[in-house]
Amino acid sequence: MGLTTVIGPGATGSYAQSDTPLPIAHFAHLVVDAPHGHLFISGGAGTDGILVTDLDGGNPTTLGGEPGATGLALSDDGSVLYAALPDQDAIAVIDTKNLTESARYDTGAGTRPDSLAVAGGSLWFGYGTAGADGIGSVDGAGTVTLRQDQGSWATAPMLATTPTPSGVLAAAAQTGATSAFVTYRAEGGALTRQAAKALPVPDLNDFAVTADGLHLAVPSLRSASPDRYRTSDLAADGQFATGVYGKAVAVAPDGTLADGDRGLVTFPETGDGNYTEYFYDRDLRIAAHGVAWAPDESRVYGVAVDASGGTPTLHISRDPETAPVMLSGSGPTPLAPGEAYSFLVTPDSTLGLGAGKSMIPGTVRITRYDDAHPDGVLVPDPIAVPVRIPADFFGAYRVDGTAPLTGRLSFRVDYSGGGHYGPAGRSFDLPIAKYAPTMALTAPSTTGRAAPLTVTGHLTWPHAQRTTGTVHVVKTDLAHPSGYSEGTAPVAADGGFAFHDTPQAGGTDTYAFTYDGGTSYLPVTASAKVQVSRATPTLSVATDTKSYHSGATVKVTAHLGTTYNSRSVTLYAQPAGTSRTRLKSGKVDAHGNLVASYKITRNTTFEAAFTGDYRYAPRTVSTGTTLTPTVRTRTQSPLATTRVGSTTYQVFYKSESEMGFDVQVTPHQSGGCVSVYVEHYYSGAWHRTTSQSCVPLYSDGRYGYDRALKLFTNNDRYRIRGHYTPPAKGARTGSVWSQWTYFTVRPGSPS
Repeated sequence: MGLTTVIGPGATGSYAQSDTPLPIAHFAHLVVDAPHGHLFISGGAGTDGILVTDLDGGNPTTLGGEPGATGLALSDDGSVLYAALPDQDAIAVIDTKNLTESARYDTGAGTRPDSLAVAGGSLWFGYGTAGADGIGSVDGAGTVTLRQDQGSWATAPMLATTPTPSGVLAAAAQTGATSAFVTYRAEGGALTRQAAKALPVPDLNDFAVTADGLHLAVPSLRSASPDRYRTSDLAADGQFATGVYGKAVAVAPDGTLADGDRGLVTFPETGDGNYTEYFYDRDLRIAAHGVAWAPDESRVYGVAVDASGGTPTLHISRDPETAPVMLSGSGPTPLAPGEAYSFLVTPDSTLGLGAGKSMIPGTVRITRYDDAHPDGVLVPDPIAVPVRIPADFFGAYRVDGTAPLTGRLSFRVDYSGGGHYGPAGRSFDLPIAKYAPTMALTAPSTTGRAAPLTVTGHLTWPHAQRTTGTVHVVKTDLAHPSGYSEGTAPVAADGGFAFHDTPQAGGTDTYAFTYDGGTSYLPVTASAKVQVSRATPTLSVATDTKSYHSGATVKVTAHLGTTYNSRSVTLYAQPAGTSRTRLKSGKVDAHGNLVASYKITRNTTFEAAFTGDYRYAPRTVSTGTTLTPTVRTRTQSPLATTRVGSTTYQVFYKSESEMGFDVQVTPHQSGGCVSVYVEHYYSGAWHRTTSQSCVPLYSDGRYGYDRALKLFTNNDRYRIRGHYTPPAKGARTGSVWSQWTYFTVRPGSPS
């Protein structure tokens, strides 16, 4: 499944807005004065004035003489801007029409007023000095009253109220791992406590009161939560549409919220998801108190700063209560000519669909384009498909139809938008492509050479086919490894075809069938393999003898009998324990022989291989040869010799104590062993008197046998010999007997 798509207008919404650097070093607070077309922006400690721009962040000017201005608030009628001046222990009163300071209220030495809010007809301020933090007020006559809240505060409290005039006031201050919150009813210049509670906010930077005054929204970077806190008792009461995250939050008069950290996010108070998202450059973060709404909810403003708190940058999100809508489509692709299809278009958005809703609000218009309707034709009644979880969260629209036999097919989908969802449009191309039928072949797996065979095939189309196209046959065999054309096979009306052949070359014959598709279809290829029998040639390999001593030269002869068109043979030698090597390759002589020589060093297997030809099959034969070691023997220190008949005897005297017999095997192999046999001549025959079986050789291939001379009968005749046995596994030589050594034992010592 897949579609070629073109994104239409309306898909990006308010994401593509630019940022405006602000001509101030630091940022403290932001207020929107829409009736007079002003943004008021304070910079905090170290600044000398308040920045004023138009509602687009342009035409900046500065209200001088307001050193270190921090918290800002507008009067209920918008005619006055209040600015907290902590370093002056004062609050400035600025006319928003002519942008001049009309009054300045002294709040008392060391009070350092900071956060401001207008509620219940009075101006309220949080202040803080050593041991005397609290909430103060300024009435309509300019009278300043401190300690309006009888409770104690660990630091100067932060204040917030509803976005439109009300008597709701809330205060908060961080107290370690939690933050202390208090809600009030402000009326007649006095405060009445509603609730006080520590909330799980370890990094308090800002908070807001919802438009109806019933809940608090508290952002956090370390423990962001969607929980709403009731102003009546500060208990958790439901959740916002998404978690409140970052250092700043603001509420619009209609209840929509905005917050952010790396960017600016707007979302409804309840429901699921958000309206818009905007992301700053990676080095910028939304500043505390850096989010504010236009009173008509048409814009939301965000100020971000870098890691040091500098480089204040303004972003304006326009139409912040309209969520973008994305359109996606699905359907079979590529489509075959005349194939039935179901094209489904599905909307998606960052804002969840309201509970109980089965379709996204608004209307969907779908226009079909094809060769018969190049200017498009409206699909009169696309089928509405209600919400299916999890497949389609916003419902979908389906168009059923049949693909044209030729040309293109595409759809233009236009969504009108509705409620808080923005309009969207997108085009989808459904390629109409030739398609390949499937091809099935039936052939015998084996056959005899020069015997007739038949390969049958069948073409199958997923839809009714047109009679067009031809099947071409290419055959590959040993005589034609690159293949050659065997012509064409006619295709019957039902898609069947057959090919007849009488193969002359044996081996694997491959029949490749290609349907060229004609004018309406894509080509398709299939192949069948048939094993054609070949005769078994006469082949032998022999050596001039079966056993050799080390270093001897072996004559190896291969003999090949009758074949068809190849007379080549390869001779190989594989010494025991090593890999096979090639001795010689070539054509046999007129007698059918190929001869090679090989110097043997261990047991060796010789192979002759014929690779086969058109009519005779490959064959390999082998023969083995044995390396016979050399065994040398020696008696240790006989004192004389004597002859009995034609046999020479070694003479030992019992005064020598022992008779020694050494056996030396060349070459020898670790794991080989020697057996020693001693025979005694009496009663006219030799009889075995003692033996020692399979004793390991020394590392130099020698073995020494000793026997006490006192065990032998005086003046009798004896003989001794050894036998070498190679290892049971991996033998590289054969076994071998030594010659007999004859000896006699005499009493005493030689005279």
